[in-house]
Amino acid sequence: CRPVHPRSIRMNASPHPPITVVEYERLFRVIHAVLTQVGHDPAQASLFFAVAGAFVLRRHHRLSNVCPVAGAAAYALTGSEPLCFGTAEGDTLVADADHHHCWIEADGWVIDLSAPLFAARFDASSTGRALPPRMFLRPALAPTGLERLATPGGYLHRINEKLTTTLLQGFAETASYADLVRLCERWYARPPKKIAPAVAVTSEDGSTATLTLSPLRLTGAW
Repeated sequence: CRPVHPRSIRMNASPHPPITVVEYERLFRVIHAVLTQVGHDPAQASLFFAVAGAFVLRRHHRLSNVCPVAGAAAYALTGSEPLCFGTAEGDTLVADADHHHCWIEADGWVIDLSAPLFAARFDASSTGRALPPRMFLRPALAPTGLERLATPGGYLHRINEKLTTTLLQGFAETASYADLVRLCERWYARPPKKIAPAVAVTSEDGSTATLTLSPLRLTGAW
């Protein structure tokens, strides 16, 4: 899936979010549960959140204009230093293989399913309080300089198409990831359908494990 050019994002953005708060939370809890219970660190897995989330949205919500993308991103979450994924070059934030973030773009909106885990990126002593798990579902904005982060609530996303292609190719070549993405797709249920609080998974050796839905619940939105 090719990243959407920033100009087309501004011109073709939908006035309404592509998913609801309830749908976002349910999708996050499924992916978080799968990552946690197979031994991955969810706070370091923005690529998996983006790829699995986009796949589920295409299958369950029939969203065609939805893509996982990678690049530089920054969030002014509190009055302290903003949370940045990338390297500052002058007044610009750029991404590379070692400094980047992944998110979903859908109908002109940014869906960052890893946002409820931003607290893991902050030292509570530096912010004065622990950061709660919150949703990030905001309109995609054309890239600008770092001045947008001067006010709490500011954010920026700068897609790196080459990096996106490289990361998605590497993801596709890892067979175990495909199985986990399919598990997320099977577990998720779009409201008003009920979602199973747990699922049984059978491994290649025939053993069975039970995965339980993540207990993390949203306390609001960034």
